[in-house]
Amino acid sequence: MSVIDIRKWVGENAKALMQSTHFSISDLDHITMCMEHIYAWYHYDYPVGGFLTAVLKDNFMEACLHADDINRKALYLYALFLANKIPSDYKRKALKK
Repeated sequence: MSVIDIRKWVGENAKALMQSTHFSISDLDHITMCMEHIYAWYHYDYPVGGFLTAVLKDNFMEACLHADDINRKALYLYALFLANKIPSDYKRKALKK
């Protein structure tokens, strides 16, 4: 999945599924970058920081505490991305680290 594919996915899903939440272009670019990091972490062992580690470990409280303003608004999109675009064994991989 390329960054272009991820950006398209983010834009379409934010618009269709989160109509009442405003995301600027830079917000969508930031979310795309984070999702690109998730994809690279899963496929290439790319290192991720505290927020994404918490998301990958399915630790809602830690994810909320580490999230910036943009990522707090986008938690639903991260859940959808993991459920639909990352193989389902990602949690097992995340919990090993």
